[in-house]
Amino acid sequence: KENEKKGFFKKYKMKKQKRKQMKQEKVKEKKEKVLRQTPSILPFLQIDNDYILMKEGVMDILQIETKDLYSLNDTDLQVLLLARARFYRSYYEPLKVIALNFPSNTEKQKEYWLKKRGQTDDPLKLQFIDRKLFELDFLEKERTNREFFLFIYAENVQELEERKKQILRGMQQSFPLKKLSVEKKKDVLFVLNNQNTKL
Repeated sequence: KENEKKGFFKKYKMKKQKRKQMKQEKVKEKKEKVLRQTPSILPFLQIDNDYILMKEGVMDILQIETKDLYSLNDTDLQVLLLARARFYRSYYEPLKVIALNFPSNTEKQKEYWLKKRGQTDDPLKLQFIDRKLFELDFLEKERTNREFFLFIYAENVQELEERKKQILRGMQQSFPLKKLSVEKKKDVLFVLNNQNTKL
């Protein structure tokens, strides 16, 4: 009877191990399928300093420097809107304006307060600096900034450069544009394609 029990438990353990292996293999297969589909859906192939290579053509991302429209008087606001309208009348190539929420960046302020913290021994000043650092951490985690980006599309790199020059000239009067680093471009594409994920 004991041998039968041992044999039964061995068979039971082996069946259980086989089930686990089969489940793990199924999970691996499912993950691989998702990963294979993602590159076929996304149009981006490679990111360089000056452009993003796509399956059909090239593109680049520029950041729109915003202005506080509520603080402008009516004349200034009208001038801005007319300059923007003039740009849209003169530029007919494909472009896209996108607004995204990015976490607030307080790195420079943190560096400043950490430097000040290292220079003092006064407990009252240290308490004040620690409070400032806590506030900056909270802002970085909880607050987002709305940033605006301009996507420019072209068939090849030379055409893209010409269009960028035309756009930079055309929008200089109303909302100037700023070139982005490769890291920022990657962040923009990441947020755009993963909207429920935080950076």
